[in-house]
Amino acid sequence: MLKKSIISILTFWLTAHTTTLYAAAAPETAGQILARLSKLTPEQRQATLIEKAKAEGEVNFYSTLQAQQIEPFLQVFRKRYPFVKPVPTRVSGNRQLVRVQSEFNSGAHIVDVANGSPELAAGLRKLGMIDPYQSPQRDFYVAPSKDKDGYYTSFYVMPIVLGYNSQQVKRTEAPRNYEELALPKWKGNIMLDDEAIEWFAVMLRHLGREKGLQYMRAMAKQDLRMVRGRTAQSQLLAAGERAIAINVSGPTTLDLKAKGAPVDQVIVDPYFSQPNKMVLARHAPHPHAAALFIDWALSEEGQSTVTTFGRVSARKGVKQRFPELMEKEIFHADVEFISPIMEQMSKEFGQIFLGR
Repeated sequence: MLKKSIISILTFWLTAHTTTLYAAAAPETAGQILARLSKLTPEQRQATLIEKAKAEGEVNFYSTLQAQQIEPFLQVFRKRYPFVKPVPTRVSGNRQLVRVQSEFNSGAHIVDVANGSPELAAGLRKLGMIDPYQSPQRDFYVAPSKDKDGYYTSFYVMPIVLGYNSQQVKRTEAPRNYEELALPKWKGNIMLDDEAIEWFAVMLRHLGREKGLQYMRAMAKQDLRMVRGRTAQSQLLAAGERAIAINVSGPTTLDLKAKGAPVDQVIVDPYFSQPNKMVLARHAPHPHAAALFIDWALSEEGQSTVTTFGRVSARKGVKQRFPELMEKEIFHADVEFISPIMEQMSKEFGQIFLGR
């Protein structure tokens, strides 16, 4: 499980490494190199970035975007900056953390830029694997889409909804809140992401700890089908495997519906989103190309590209593909919310739903 694995890795690292990885004077980090750009005018800054990015020639991007989304995204970047070759690697969750850590420990630094969940971003920061980068594009993002130190900015946000199979459940009969899912009528008809720690934590925040844990124990008796990943849940929902899916992506559900799949969604309280963060590797081998890539990804053009495949942009002024997902006030389960409680929430979720 992603959260448990991150916690284990953090614990091992912080207890085993009592001295810095580099005893000798360390080379400049990517963040230190890029910090010098702040002394330049906007025009000088962009000219310097382009000149040095041309010399570096490529940028290595570790991404959680779906495979069919990465290439269209990078096509637009290549058109804008044809002199930088983006090299994508689709790797998510615990696999991304383990891969970056392995590279970091061995000194074989490959990744320049990565995107991932708040848990992943928080883990990478605690392990010292990412650096701050104050992209000028961050001016178009409000808190909590960015942290004040510049370590992460929301590449996109993922509104979480209650999904249902529209052939099995009529719109008028769909659950109006999460509490209804504990009723006997839904037993054996519900799927839940087996890494739904954010949902678990947000529900406890919404209901109060005692009432929230009572609700979770009642839900654990509903013969849930535990599924790894929100996309997999949505696909199984469309296939009619279960009538209801908890903790699914609103954009993915609406995209499947637009393509004719028998799925629909309900926005219920507490309505929340999981932001996806863009980060700079501490020892990025192509720091200037990395900065150019991050600036573009967070720009209006980059974010408009993100919205074409259904992701929700956190940038002010960007037209959303599914504006209905942003019409209701939403709580962002960001790094600052989940990081301090991640270990406890992961443990309790595992005990209640996974029997460990």
